[in-house]
This record gives sequence, C-alpha cells and structure tokens, in this order.
Amino acid sequence: MAAIGNIRKHYGLLVAIVGIALLAFVLGDLLNSTTRRGTATEVAVVNGEKITYQDYSNLVNVNLENAKMQTGGTLSANDNYAVHANTLEQMIRDIIMKEEYKDLGLVVSAEELRDQFLGEKPNQYVLQSFSDANGNLNRELITTYIRDFQTLNPEMQAAWLNFERAIKEDRLNTKYENLLRKGFYLPNKLAARYYSDKNDKTSAEVYAIRYNTIADSTVVITDADNKAYYEANKQKYQTDETRSIDYVIFDVKPSQADIEFSKKYVSELIEDFKTTHNDINFVKANSDLAYDSTWKTRKDVPVELEKVIFDDNNGIGFVYGPYENEGYYNIAKIIDIDSIGEEPKARIAVVAHEITASTNTYQNVFAEVNRFVTENTTAEEFNAAIEEQGLNKRTFPTLRKSSSNITGLSNPRQIVRWAFDDNTKVGDISTVFDLDDMYVVALLTKEVEEGYLPSEDIAERYNYIIKKEKKGNMLAEQAKAYGTDYQKMIDNMKGEKTTVENVTFEGRGFGNFGVEDKVIGTVVSMKEGETSEPIIGGNGLYVVKVTKQEKAAAPADYASIEREKRSQFNNQILNQGAYSALKDNVKIEDNSVLFY
Repeated sequence: MAAIGNIRKHYGLLVAIVGIALLAFVLGDLLNSTTRRGTATEVAVVNGEKITYQDYSNLVNVNLENAKMQTGGTLSANDNYAVHANTLEQMIRDIIMKEEYKDLGLVVSAEELRDQFLGEKPNQYVLQSFSDANGNLNRELITTYIRDFQTLNPEMQAAWLNFERAIKEDRLNTKYENLLRKGFYLPNKLAARYYSDKNDKTSAEVYAIRYNTIADSTVVITDADNKAYYEANKQKYQTDETRSIDYVIFDVKPSQADIEFSKKYVSELIEDFKTTHNDINFVKANSDLAYDSTWKTRKDVPVELEKVIFDDNNGIGFVYGPYENEGYYNIAKIIDIDSIGEEPKARIAVVAHEITASTNTYQNVFAEVNRFVTENTTAEEFNAAIEEQGLNKRTFPTLRKSSSNITGLSNPRQIVRWAFDDNTKVGDISTVFDLDDMYVVALLTKEVEEGYLPSEDIAERYNYIIKKEKKGNMLAEQAKAYGTDYQKMIDNMKGEKTTVENVTFEGRGFGNFGVEDKVIGTVVSMKEGETSEPIIGGNGLYVVKVTKQEKAAAPADYASIEREKRSQFNNQILNQGAYSALKDNVKIEDNSVLFY
C-alpha cells in the first residue's frame, strides 16, 4: 500500500494546485440542516446552484484532516479559518469552471485519463506519487492498483478515486490554459504601435505654473463640487459590504488570590521534594512543565538561581523556592553538579505551577462585563461609560464578511457574524463575547452595503483632486489675459520655463513635474513646432511647444514585442486572470459568515 501512502502524502499539494478536485467525491443528495441562523442551509449560491451546508461541511472535514497531516496534527485558529475560506472558494471555482469546461466542450475521456497514468508522459503528480528515489516510474504498481481496485478496502478505494479526480481536474485545467495560450495573437500593426509607444521620443519647451503656487486656503470646495466629482468618478470607489464597530476588551488576568494559590501550591511540595528519591517522576506528577535533564550554566538559569546554585556552595538535594519566573511559581532542586572545566554546570529539577486566572476570577470579570452591558444599552451610554470608567475603546472601521482578524482579538469570527447578522442594527450593543483570556463588548457604528462608497466616506480622499482641478481652472482663466505671450504669463503668475526631453507614450513621468498622463498624451500627439493650448494637468497648468520628434527606426521584425506581450498574457493566465474575469460575471450569494 506504499503508493496509496504516497497519494496521501501528496494529496494536500494536489488540493492546493488543482483546487477543485475533491468536490465530486463529497457531493451527494442535497440535505437540509439547521444552523445557528434558523433553517438556512446554503453557504453560497453560484448562478442559482446551491452549495449546501452539508456538502460544504463534508469537504471542510476532508480538507481539515489533510491540513493537519501537512502541519503535524495541529491548526491555529487562523489556519482553521483559512481552510474554511479556501474550501468555499474551491467549491465556487468548481461550479464556475465546470460550466466553462462544458461550454467549451473540454472533457477527459477514460482513455485519456488512463494515459495520464500509464502513457509515455504521465501526469506530474503520478510521477511524484509512484516514482522511486531515482525518479523511475513504477508502472507495474499503478497497473496493479487499477486491476485490483475492487479488492481494496473502502478507505484505499476512496483515496484512489480522489487521486484520479485530482489528475482529471489537473488535465482539464491544463487543456483550458493551453486553449487560452493558443488564442494569443498580436497583429503586426498592433505590434508596431506598441513599439512606437515605447521608442518614439518627443522633446518639448514647457511653460508651467505649479498648483502649489496657490494656497489651499484660497480654494473653496462646495457641496456641488463634491457631488459633481462623486457622480463622475464613483465607479472608482466600489466596495464590498462592510461594517464598522467600536469595542472594548476586558482582559481576564490572574488575581492576587490566583497568584497566592500558585505560590502556595509549590510551597506545600517543598518538603516532599526534598525527600523524594525519584525527582523525575516527582516533576512529572506535580509540574506544569516537563522535566529538563540538560546541564545548565549561569546563563541558562534565572538570575535568582545563579547565586543559589553556583555561588553559595549548596549541595545536591538542596531545594530553593518558591520563586516566580515567566508566569510560573517554581521550586528548584539541585540534582547534580559538575565543577570540572572552565564553567561550572548543574542539573536541576523544577516543579512549576502556572499562574492562571481561576474560575472564580473569570466569573468576577464576567459579572463586571455583564453589568457594563446591562447598564449601557445605547451608543451614548456605551461611550459615556467607557469615558467614565477609563476604558480603552478600540475601533475597526472596515469589517468584512471574510474578516478573520480584528486588532487585539484572537479568533473573532463570532463578532463578525454578529456585526453582519440581519437583526443587528447600527447603534446595537452586543452581548458579551467570550474569547481567549478576554471578554469583548462591541457597538455597531456603521453599515455600508455593497456598491459605491458613500460620498461622505471618501470626500477626504478626493478633496485634494478637486482642489487641484479648481486651481487648474483658476490658472487657466487667469492665463487667458496673456493670450499667447506665455513668457509674460509665467513671469506674472509665478511660473517657470524648462525643457522636457525624450517623452514617450508609455512613460509616466513628465520631467520633474511628476505623473502627467494628460500632458504626455498631448505632447506625443502633436507635430514638431506646434504649440498647445493651456493644459490643466495633474500638478500644474502647462503650455508645451514640441521642439523635436524622433521616430524610432522600424525593426526587422517585432519578435521581441511579441515575446513581451505573450509573456504578459501568459502571466495573466497563470495568475488566474481568466477565472477572475469569469467570477466577476457570475452572481454569487455568499452566506458563509453565518456558518464559520
């Protein structure tokens, strides 16, 4: 069964690369299940196709087990969330790509699938799973598994079927990407244009008046200005559904009674520790930390133990403590001393008891937090109580359904679910959230639905753009008084005259004026000797006179341009550009926040 072991070993890699290979195995009859939000059973709906909680849960369990194998059996809260989120994306991708493959007529026949295992060029994952250390493929072993499939136990059959599906999905994905790559075509006319945009150079005499010559305080932005800009540019400010919360953390820390309890615990063990004849078993039976048999030098022990062990001539069997170190109360016993050599060493046995908050402490802090919640039921009361009690109010302004991190909190998904619950409204205060070693109370301060960000939320972002536009219009209006006497214009309007050389259409910077796309576009489209009208740019008002144009000599061919554009196109494919475009055009109802 070594080959199936290899399949298991590489299964996580297959899931990560193929992404959607396991779905066929776990999809079964649509089942209803009851969730924490009543009778909802769809984690997501993709173009009308439902991803039920049962199907999703089945695949999550498979992926969690696989992830545990990859990490040695343990997953952090963030790892756990990542598996949940990636599983949903895996299922969404399967639905989208399954339809795409169908529309394109892409299939993998039984003969082709067999060829992926036993053909002249087997699939890369078959080679990984069934090759020896020298890279030799064991075709006989593959044939044995195919021939004797019915005799395998159910677990091995499932592993093999999953492996087959992964290979099939990888083959489909390869066909799809190859189809896209083969669709690349660059006409010579377009290649010539790309070449020209990159290599044709224009130089110009420039009369410029920078916007920073006008004080910001002299520019007044009206509501009408804001509205006009927002309506013209709101497509730049699209957003997912978000929530804003204020929250307060109540840390649960060991009380003085908890500290004294830990100290008392180790103190009561001192006499028994002195007389025991089996220090290792004594530590194992009574300590929160494992026994450490290594030799210690001065630098390896707490400062408090240096004198006791290395200076006071205490012998083997001496017990010191209790003393506090790194969150534990300890007692230490010298069990061996080595004074030979340049640096003395000792072995010590340490009984440690962690200083932790007791159940009573948790109950006391919870009572305090619960009193805070019950006595402050409005946003005004919430904020007033925080100020009165000197608490630290934190804000998280852009909470998303997919958020797995909130500053200062561990595993805060229950807060995310609360914030996006249909029954939670702006101004609502949460119940008490019980997180690791803390309680949290939150206030929902804002809701933003999917679509365009509200104008008031982004006004500060584009106010500087409006100011620059208004400054440009002001300068353009003033410049009219000088007609075409541009030298007089800049003399009287705090401007400057300079030369900008070797401007290309693909270039971004315009001399030392920064990014000026509009000015560059104007310059490269002009004829030599031609002078422009005043141009309202991004950083100033400009008048440009083209002094020189250098047309790049036409190359023998455009092979280098073709390679460059093909490489860019292929990188888009590798970076899932096609899938992202397909996903953008699919209606997805994501209810995952209700389930994880």
